[in-house]
Amino acid sequence: MRSLARETVFKFLYSQLFNPSDEGLFTVLAKELNDDDKSFAQNLIKIINENESEFLDKISQLSVGYKLNRIFATDKCALLIGMAELKGYPETAVAVVIDESVKLAAKYSTEKSTDFVNGILAEYAKEIR
Repeated sequence: MRSLARETVFKFLYSQLFNPSDEGLFTVLAKELNDDDKSFAQNLIKIINENESEFLDKISQLSVGYKLNRIFATDKCALLIGMAELKGYPETAVAVVIDESVKLAAKYSTEKSTDFVNGILAEYAKEIR
């Protein structure tokens, strides 16, 4: 299921903040994924890597009153996943992408993070779709 793939990407991105040179981390995290979900997760990571500076600039622009370095790392991870999916998978409904990212924020971040992630992704989706 793609929810598990998104959560795997979330864990991978968050771990990379602290140990960016761990080459085998994705393999360990993706053990429970089927081939389709593993491919989906790998593609999300690829989209994030290719567009990270653009995504971070957009987060900074849309998060009025928040400096990028003050946004929780968990929120950034959820936002990056949502932005990558919105950009790379136009066939997936916007509501599904936002809901999945909000669920990650609810699980791994603060109470207020859900509203923050929802708002940023809703604005980003309006711009690109």
